[in-house]
Amino acid sequence: MFHFNIYAIPHLLASLLLFSLAIFVFVNNKTSPINKTFALLNICTVIWLFGYFVMFSATNSSVAKVCSKIIYVGVLFIPIVFYHFVISFLEIKNNGFLIRLNYVIGAIFTILLFTTNLITSGLYKYFWGFQTKVGSLHNIYLIFFFILFIRCFILLKKEEKKATSAQMFSKALRIKYIFWPFLISIIASTDFLSKYGIESYPIGFLFMSTFVSITTYAIVKHQLLEIEVIVKKTLVFAGLLASVFAMLVLPTLVIQEYIFGGTGTAGRLWGLAISGTIIILTVRRIENFLIDITDKFLFQKKYDYKELLKTFTDEVLTVLNIDILVNTTVDKLSKIMKIQSCGLLLLNKTKNSYELVASMGLDKEGRDISLGSDNTLASFLRKTKSYLSTKHQGKDSPLPKRIIEDMNKLKLALAIPLIIYDDMIGILTLGNKKSDEDYTQDDMDILLPLARTLSIAISNAIALDELSKTQAEAAQREKMAVIGTLSAGINHEICNPLGIARGQCEAFLLNIKDGLYKDKSMEELFDKAQKIMEKVIHETDRATAITKRLSSFAKPAKGVISDDVNIKDEVDEVLALVGYELKLDKIDIIKDIQEGLPFISGDKKQLQEVFFNLIRNAAQAIKEKGKIIIRAREDGGNVIIDIEDTGHGIPEDKLDQIFNPFYTTKDPGKGTGLGLFIVRQVVEKNLGRIFVKSKVNEGTTFTLEFPVAVRAKA
Repeated sequence: MFHFNIYAIPHLLASLLLFSLAIFVFVNNKTSPINKTFALLNICTVIWLFGYFVMFSATNSSVAKVCSKIIYVGVLFIPIVFYHFVISFLEIKNNGFLIRLNYVIGAIFTILLFTTNLITSGLYKYFWGFQTKVGSLHNIYLIFFFILFIRCFILLKKEEKKATSAQMFSKALRIKYIFWPFLISIIASTDFLSKYGIESYPIGFLFMSTFVSITTYAIVKHQLLEIEVIVKKTLVFAGLLASVFAMLVLPTLVIQEYIFGGTGTAGRLWGLAISGTIIILTVRRIENFLIDITDKFLFQKKYDYKELLKTFTDEVLTVLNIDILVNTTVDKLSKIMKIQSCGLLLLNKTKNSYELVASMGLDKEGRDISLGSDNTLASFLRKTKSYLSTKHQGKDSPLPKRIIEDMNKLKLALAIPLIIYDDMIGILTLGNKKSDEDYTQDDMDILLPLARTLSIAISNAIALDELSKTQAEAAQREKMAVIGTLSAGINHEICNPLGIARGQCEAFLLNIKDGLYKDKSMEELFDKAQKIMEKVIHETDRATAITKRLSSFAKPAKGVISDDVNIKDEVDEVLALVGYELKLDKIDIIKDIQEGLPFISGDKKQLQEVFFNLIRNAAQAIKEKGKIIIRAREDGGNVIIDIEDTGHGIPEDKLDQIFNPFYTTKDPGKGTGLGLFIVRQVVEKNLGRIFVKSKVNEGTTFTLEFPVAVRAKA
């Protein structure tokens, strides 16, 4: 009734694999529609493939015919259940009626299968054994079969495009995870050829096994790997299966035909034994060969350590801006090491938590993660001060569930604490390699020193950022203190126009009261009142302009760079604020600004603060009557500004110290020593340079040099 048939063995192995995966997926989540429909799809495929094993091994045509009918139950429902699985996977609503209709059509085909010869009508006999012969209505089933598969193809592509356009990249990636194996599985339909009388050995088990294995991995693990990894897994799996099959069949055939011809079962057993030995000795080498080949075309398996070190030395560790530093780090690590995801968390001292500041390859849940100081993962890394990898999830010492949950959210295979002065300032997270390799000791020998160096770079960048903020706050406090000392001058500047306006109005009203205008006509009175109103408007506009100028100057600079900074305009704005105070101190202002002076690039408000500090310092250096000369000219593509005073000057041995913080030559209580320090910081931030020369009892000259704006050069 049955005999040992080497051609049936692959279908037996494939059916056992798929049955195991069906049970595994179902048990993993019994309530999920995705898991249930996928398990049912596996069972249909198992009926088909295991039925092949029995039918190919049968020696009796009656037994083979019964097997043929049972096989077709699985075949009939494969497209129906697959469509149901795709609908569940994509979470498409309002398809219940169509799904039920498909099952009804499947039931009708099944009834016809067992009651008539319209679906199957007999058997073919090929070199591998019996094969089903199709009936007259089989073509109608094939149309139904391909309609459902085309519909699945359209739905998957449509939902992938929709997810991509909505920037739901993780969802789009998961759909690709199903879509590409699905395309591969369609090749299994070539098994229909032998049912139409074409002697072609059915190899659909290869493609269905590939599809089911990869999709099982996607459903259970939810690892949203990039599509290259899926292709790689597919090629390696299919290549291994094909190689094992070839090694199982070819030696057996050779031994049976040429060595033990006519010996029957003994020849088959010898052939099987030799095939098994060859498989045991070569399967690992074949696997490595296939991985090497796919790596060659899809990946660079080993990243270049020298490139990583050089990139970090030249492009990462020299960056002082914290935002650029963290984003460059993540970008370069992801590209050079070819990893699926990467993230960098830094300590937020205010919230006492580790916040994700840069990432690649993480979904929304991962990007929104925040690890509190009491978080298990953060506290584990801070306490151990050692890296943590997914290899730590061993059975002997399993990781706590909370750590595993955070690791999954961050998609990390490796977490390295960033330690500086025995304090953890951040966490570097690295995802799986695209080549699926584990992180080796060679990797750690590179990554751990890099992490230590990165900790120093981040610490320096944070310190510089905090210093910049402190300087800005100090500059603002200094400026507000100076504005307070200008109150007398500002009061005069505002009261003067308002007094003129009030005087004009009072004089007009008194003249009317005293009858000085009784001989005037209404038209003359109207003209007189109109002139007074115009004068009042003019004077109040003057007062308003002064208050606006003061208010604008008092606001902190925002660091907005523009390429149309006019030196003459900015100097005039500052002189409008300090002019009255200088006049009271009997200090003359002399301006010598070149006509048509090119614009420079910079923050207008910051440059006003520079001129304000230097002009006011010059005024304070003049004990009695004196003058301040402001010159500006173009020289060799730069704009040169000199602010010269006739004050007491600075001793030569003090010149090197005047830009140091908290150093001042003023009398006690008259300066914080931050003015010139902040001036130099602001000048350099605006791409300029500052110089000073001075002689005691003759005066001091501060020289500013800024490059001409690019627009001005054009």
